[in-house]
Amino acid sequence: MINSQWKALHLGRWELLFKIMDEGSITRVADIENLQRSQLSRMVSGLEEELGVQLLERRGKRLNPTQAALELRSKIEPHIVRVRRALDKGSIRFGAMPGFLQTQVVPLIAEFQQLHPQVTFDVIGDDNPKAFMGGECDLMLYYGPVNDANLVENWVTRSLFVPCASPKYLEKAGYPENPDELSDHSGVVYTGRVRPHSEVLVKNGRQQTFRWKSMIRFNNILLAKTAAVEGCGIVLDMPLHHCFEEVMNGQLIPILNGWQIPNLDNYIGSTLAASKLRRVQMFIDFYVRRRREIEGEQKRRLQEKYNFII
Repeated sequence: MINSQWKALHLGRWELLFKIMDEGSITRVADIENLQRSQLSRMVSGLEEELGVQLLERRGKRLNPTQAALELRSKIEPHIVRVRRALDKGSIRFGAMPGFLQTQVVPLIAEFQQLHPQVTFDVIGDDNPKAFMGGECDLMLYYGPVNDANLVENWVTRSLFVPCASPKYLEKAGYPENPDELSDHSGVVYTGRVRPHSEVLVKNGRQQTFRWKSMIRFNNILLAKTAAVEGCGIVLDMPLHHCFEEVMNGQLIPILNGWQIPNLDNYIGSTLAASKLRRVQMFIDFYVRRRREIEGEQKRRLQEKYNFII
């Protein structure tokens, strides 16, 4: 019976049935899986009808598996394990901005591979998201949304740009508190194609333009950070994830008393085809959870130290 019907019976239905057997409750599994109770009940009834056997029986408040269900599980579960392992294997083509890849993503890829060593990665670093959003990659990181019908977009976090400068520069040039004062200062300006560049600063719903006395431009965010640390000037749009350690150890000092470049949303996107791959969804779930944990803790610690940052 198992061999003749295996292909016709959806793998996911058996996994849900086994969860119901473990939990002893259709309602509890429906809550865990964000499904309707009636949907799960119909699924169980459908399986019983196809197989011609009863799978669950109620004893008090708990649903218990019948002997037939236990025997079926012992035969089917090894097949599920083998199929899942086969689906989990393979490579993921991954595209993102070079600076972010280097400092933020590579450590998470290494962490993920410790959990799933059967997954390999082909990584492309480019500061132009269009270079890896045309199907060359399965997964990609970018500021968005881009509302592309060919992508499945997953919101990750709301970015935080920190205006900052080194103590050495600020001791020499002074601490500006509003955008008007930037005309007396040198700017370290990031010009990369990763994201749009704002010409205004915002605070409490207000916005104001600014200009520099002089500028030094970089198309690489890590070079811009190095220049700021070395005292070349003020950088207005340094992402928190790139400057957190330097701010916490005093190499860079947040300035402007709450004025900042407008924040942007971070996304991880996948192609329509790749979104159906289990290994891709596994990484998306892992990445979103870990980035929210990391950035949430960074923001909490930064705001404890500088309460004008929101």
